[in-house]
Amino acid sequence: MSADNRVRDAAVPALFHPDLHKRNIFVSHDDPSVITGFIDWQSSSIEPAFWYADEVPDFATCIASSTGAEGADDSELCTKTYEVCTRFLAPKLALSKSMDERIFRPFQYCYRTWKDGAVAFRHELIETSQDWEALGFPGSCPFVLPTREEMTLHRKEYKCFEAAQNLRRDLSSLLDTASDGWVPLDDWEAAKAGNKAMFNGMLEAVLTNNDPDDDEPIRDERDLRDIWPFDLPE
Repeated sequence: MSADNRVRDAAVPALFHPDLHKRNIFVSHDDPSVITGFIDWQSSSIEPAFWYADEVPDFATCIASSTGAEGADDSELCTKTYEVCTRFLAPKLALSKSMDERIFRPFQYCYRTWKDGAVAFRHELIETSQDWEALGFPGSCPFVLPTREEMTLHRKEYKCFEAAQNLRRDLSSLLDTASDGWVPLDDWEAAKAGNKAMFNGMLEAVLTNNDPDDDEPIRDERDLRDIWPFDLPE
């Protein structure tokens, strides 16, 4: 895969800051169009351009445009502006964003097993093997698909992984925190109380669900604690 011209073209070195979120950016009070500096500038690195293909900062994340959604129009404008600026100011990055993400996903997950576990990387290898011909790679995929029993176990583990990722995303949004749980000091007590209240509410929903789906990955308190992204009291 790494010898494929599409991968090679999108793997050119790119200097980028992957953590361009609002809390890391200083903006001038006198002229909001002027960025005066960055926090955490050490996070900048030189990586293959496709490494950053799925990175979207929070100021460019589109809010659901349901009726009455406050800020939805401004959010959509920020998203479109970010896409246009990326296309003209970071063409290396724009190229990888325009390509089929399935080509790069095994590369993006292979180094994250320490964080996401092996299940995410295994899933991408399975998907790549199944899509090998459709993706236009020559020959046959060297990754051998799991047996039926192994695939059943993998699906169960992957559902837990997806549940954990979705939970982290939703909680970060509801608690107004970063994905790692960071909040400003002034908001710490409120975020801590909200985290506990949401856990208790979700736990009650899990324990009172008398007819869970067969593929439901969260069935008891231990399952919920295993995927909960933020610290909880014992």
